Amino acid sequence: MKNILKPALFLLVAASILLFSDLSNRKGIHRNMEIKRVAIFKFNSNLILNETEKGLLNELETQKTFPFESMEITRYCPEGDLPTANTIALEVINKKYDMVISISTPGLQVMANANKAGTVTHVFCAVTDPFVSGVGISGPGKDQHPAYLAGIGTFQPVEKAFRIAREMKPDLKKVGVVWCTGETCSEACVKKARAICAELGIELIETGIETSSQVYEAAVAMTARGIQALWIGGDNVIETGIDMYVNAGMKAGIPVFNNSPYSTMRGTMFGIGANYQSVGAQAGKMASEILNGKSVKEFETTNVVPEKIYINETVLKKVKGNWSLPADLRARADSIIRQ
Repeated sequence: MKNILKPALFLLVAASILLFSDLSNRKGIHRNMEIKRVAIFKFNSNLILNETEKGLLNELETQKTFPFESMEITRYCPEGDLPTANTIALEVINKKYDMVISISTPGLQVMANANKAGTVTHVFCAVTDPFVSGVGISGPGKDQHPAYLAGIGTFQPVEKAFRIAREMKPDLKKVGVVWCTGETCSEACVKKARAICAELGIELIETGIETSSQVYEAAVAMTARGIQALWIGGDNVIETGIDMYVNAGMKAGIPVFNNSPYSTMRGTMFGIGANYQSVGAQAGKMASEILNGKSVKEFETTNVVPEKIYINETVLKKVKGNWSLPADLRARADSIIRQ
């Protein structure tokens, strides 16, 4: 029996030594794994930017070429406060993250202004028009953006929104818009709206504001100017105060439409715009490729607008002015809300 036990004991000890040796090696590999530090900079928490962030995080988590476990993500959101945003941007630069991903036009502008030296690789998304944002992007080409800055634009389909409004109300003649004059993204959309309204024979009544505290009062004043609908462009300030905007319209029996499908959940009559989860996912894919070694210089600045149309049929029944939902538009809609 002793002769049998000795070899067995020897094998057990040897196996244990090999097991612990391998465990030590595996721990060493884990310790030596390169951890990529990524900052996500969302300018505020409105519907569009939240959906974009959701798509971005989902894509980073599921990327097979770059395991999520080897990425350390820190999320920042100044909730639209510019001084706080500037402080956060400087913190991101000083901490020397491997990458910052900004969400929104103001987010791009604040971060790019702090990162002029290219200290941190910067990917942007949910930006209406990168070419007028003033961050050194002169065109869509690979050589038309800074070597440390890449991303995707998402110019809302403004013209299509007004054409849909005209389908729902053929005698539509006057639309009001409250917009933030300090946002280049909002200005870009308003310029598109002016052009399409001139083409369709619609009078566009405008009021400019500077902060979200002015949204409700400006919207109420707008409803007293004989308008038949309120519109929202790609405006972060108005989107943040969308409940106040919608309430002002509904009190007057005036519908709100815009370029965010998700806003129909908050009381707009319809929204046509991008699937922002998909926009975030595409930005996440770009970020992962760059973190894996692909050069920022290999990317063009493209316009990504995977369109969706959502219609809130309940709101349609509550507003004044004989608005209707034509069969053709009903068939084209991606979702019709009836609650």
